[in-house]
Amino acid sequence: MRYFTFFAIAIVTLMTPMTAKAYLGGFEPIDGYEDFLNDVATYNAGQYGVNAGGGTYVNIPDNTGLWTKLQGPLFPTPGTAGGVSYATGHFGRDRTNPSSSDLGLVITTNADGWAGGAQEYSYMLDNFDLGGVSPASTGGDVVQVSFWSCARIFGTGEGGGLGAGTIGDTVSFYDSSGNLGLEVGYRQPGTTTDFAATNVGSWIQSTVSVNPSTYHRWDVTLDLNLQTVSIDVFEAGTLTSLVSSAPLISPMSNLTELRFESTAGVNNAKIWSLDDFEMSVRAIPEPSTALLVMLGSVGGLLLRRPRQ
Repeated sequence: MRYFTFFAIAIVTLMTPMTAKAYLGGFEPIDGYEDFLNDVATYNAGQYGVNAGGGTYVNIPDNTGLWTKLQGPLFPTPGTAGGVSYATGHFGRDRTNPSSSDLGLVITTNADGWAGGAQEYSYMLDNFDLGGVSPASTGGDVVQVSFWSCARIFGTGEGGGLGAGTIGDTVSFYDSSGNLGLEVGYRQPGTTTDFAATNVGSWIQSTVSVNPSTYHRWDVTLDLNLQTVSIDVFEAGTLTSLVSSAPLISPMSNLTELRFESTAGVNNAKIWSLDDFEMSVRAIPEPSTALLVMLGSVGGLLLRRPRQ
């Protein structure tokens, strides 16, 4: 019985997740984020501060840090109609302290009308996001990502709005080769209610309506060994499973990048806020590795002399 217990402990140890409060992040200064109108693609966002390696704020050449603007003008460059867009740490948008100076990440669209383009940012994960694990080495592991989102897509019944079926405010998961594994976001069917939606081959609208004035949580379990994903959403105190062990859109060799794409629209008419990312990595040992651990444990136990 003692031998069995020892083996069980050894296997559990091998499969214990390494967890971190991602410094993608809580978006506070200790996570390496500045406040309002400091666009994340213009300084070393997520790369300084107590929780992100130390150091101080540095103004860097645009799009040379962890954050890159992929689509839309980079603040303070205006759009064609003169408005600006940005992704920034924003006062009053913190999930747990919304009336304080604590920060959430806000991504806005530009002021080019309802036909104005969406804004898209890329964030490259680093070791601090994964508790010391290199994102490039996550192939074959189980990666869990949880984050909170407060999103809104204006429908045609809301002062102009976007057409029925609009997908927006999406978070996409990529590997180091640019393969897209999955996406989560929202669908506006043309009324005044947005619904959580997922994409693991095509966009599917769920039955979960989201409150545009409050945060809700996305939970993603990405199995890079089985090449599957499970996705839950926590809204209004209820956790709902949207996808369970579904095949990925494309096989992923690891998880190294997240992309954030807003909807199109008018200036701050649709403020999309994100906060409190948490990630963990659970290594799945190869059968040969697990066997070697067990055999080594057996050998060690058998060689031990009984006490006299």
